[in-house]
Amino acid sequence: MSAKYFLGLDMGSTTVKCAVWDREIGEVVHTDYRRHDSAVKLTLLKILRDIDKKFGGDIKFCAVFTGSQSSGFAAKLGVSHVQEVIAVSIAIAKFYPKTLTSIELGGQDAKILFFSQEDETAVLDMRMNGVCAGGTGAFIDQMASLLNIKSENFNELASAGKKVYDISGRCGVFAKTDIQPLINQGVPREDIALSCLHALAKQTIGGLAQGMEIKTPILFAGGPFFFIPKLVDVFCERLGIEKKGDFIIPENAQTLIAVGAALSLDTALGNKRQNPMKIDEILKKLKDNILDVPSVLGNKKSEKFFDSGADFAEFNKRYKFDDFSFKKYKKGEKVSVFVGIDAGSTTTKFVALDEKKNVIYSFYKNNLGKPVDTAKSGLLEFENYYKEQDVQIEIKGLGTTGYGEILFAKAFGADFHIVETIAHKTAAVFYEPNVSFILDLGGQDMKAIFINDGIITNIALNEACSAGCGSFIESYSKSLNIAPQNIAKLAFEAKNPSVLGSRCTVFMNSSIITEQKSGKSAGDILAGLCRSVIENLFTKVVRIPNPGILGEKIVVQGGTFKNDAVLRAFTQYVGKEVIRPRFSGEMGALGVALLTMEEIGK
Repeated sequence: MSAKYFLGLDMGSTTVKCAVWDREIGEVVHTDYRRHDSAVKLTLLKILRDIDKKFGGDIKFCAVFTGSQSSGFAAKLGVSHVQEVIAVSIAIAKFYPKTLTSIELGGQDAKILFFSQEDETAVLDMRMNGVCAGGTGAFIDQMASLLNIKSENFNELASAGKKVYDISGRCGVFAKTDIQPLINQGVPREDIALSCLHALAKQTIGGLAQGMEIKTPILFAGGPFFFIPKLVDVFCERLGIEKKGDFIIPENAQTLIAVGAALSLDTALGNKRQNPMKIDEILKKLKDNILDVPSVLGNKKSEKFFDSGADFAEFNKRYKFDDFSFKKYKKGEKVSVFVGIDAGSTTTKFVALDEKKNVIYSFYKNNLGKPVDTAKSGLLEFENYYKEQDVQIEIKGLGTTGYGEILFAKAFGADFHIVETIAHKTAAVFYEPNVSFILDLGGQDMKAIFINDGIITNIALNEACSAGCGSFIESYSKSLNIAPQNIAKLAFEAKNPSVLGSRCTVFMNSSIITEQKSGKSAGDILAGLCRSVIENLFTKVVRIPNPGILGEKIVVQGGTFKNDAVLRAFTQYVGKEVIRPRFSGEMGALGVALLTMEEIGK
């Protein structure tokens, strides 16, 4: 093979990187790093054209691909392909042979490699993130968006931070919940940005190392480390690294894998390399063989929510409720009530029952990081509503449940409090005594409860992932300025609903961008998101061989099921009709109100 130049192309989840290795002088003579915003091929074409301009049209290259989106390109072009872990290990062995641990962060992936002390080319173990993008560059992008800054300004902001707050790094949605109260309290954005870097480091170290010793020297590679130097400082602080010689920042940290890919052509792995080609030959093959937006998900077909207007009318007839009106009383009347408050992850709910167990008032509102204040304002609204009618409300009992069960119990002097699972089960049985399965979808949590003869037999909960919860859809609709009550309407109007699969919310963002570039409407994508909520539920939480196990009396509840499109997606998935109670979003509050009434009456 006579080519002077080896071209390594790293096709990542969010970026395309390249490196040109000059075999004669043994140096990297060109690198490039660009975000592709899901236009992978278009970005690759621009990078190749710039290489052609720099080196001249007559120069031939041997090309090799690596990265999460590379295999299709390599196959179509008939060029070499190398796995990215092998590529980075080749580069490390070549330039930084003393490395014992490498930590590499990409747009949507994170890897820790553990190297042998005896054999510098041997990788003893490798840990990589799977279905969660917490602890990656995409996490930083999400946090930058929340702080209303550009990702490229994150380093400057975080470097000015003084105090570190505890923020979840396991999920971008959970992190937002931690951050919102800090913003409301006036915590400086600089401190929040610094805290986000600590959250990322904590997630990467704890989530990936999993007991393996992280030995020095440690090499930090990938775009986030290159563009956010403060992140290196944070990792060193959390790992207890004080000596400069105990960590390494590669000269080409952001393109190190592309460099390793190019170097792989000079190893035994290069035996399958193709003949050298001019750049214009590669460009021609790209134009002839590969679609502009190679979407794995976007080309799949998805059924509409309804086959006909009659189907839609039947759905509405079964599940639509008339608007709820608060009960009216005669002037001067005294009413005894029992109040149940559900302090949820993102919302605060309460209901008031009269002594005949009728709901006379309900409240449901996003807490915006201030749950107690939200509940207080709601209770005052309740009091004022009946005070204006000259009706005296006497609260005979107050119960709490949910995330803030104990907090609310202390704040309001509750008479009773109980775990939310029991509260939800109590409310479901109130509506359907023979309930066999309860599904509760909240803002950031999912609960699946199996019932047999009124007894809970099994419970399944989501853990470190919020995909499949209400925030999953809310984040996207907010970005388009679409009100929650309009989501179902747009989804039902979708002509070609997107197929987005069951994925992490961060990963899903890339799929959404691809769908948008493919011409999908907001309705198509919203329809796909509503279906993804249900797919995530069954792939990550319920995990049953067939829906028949759920039984015949299925009760669905939680704020997410206020969305008719999610309800329809669920009924289509399980192939049967379900029960959505009138107060589906307030079921936890209703359940604890009923239990409080029972407790007070003992």
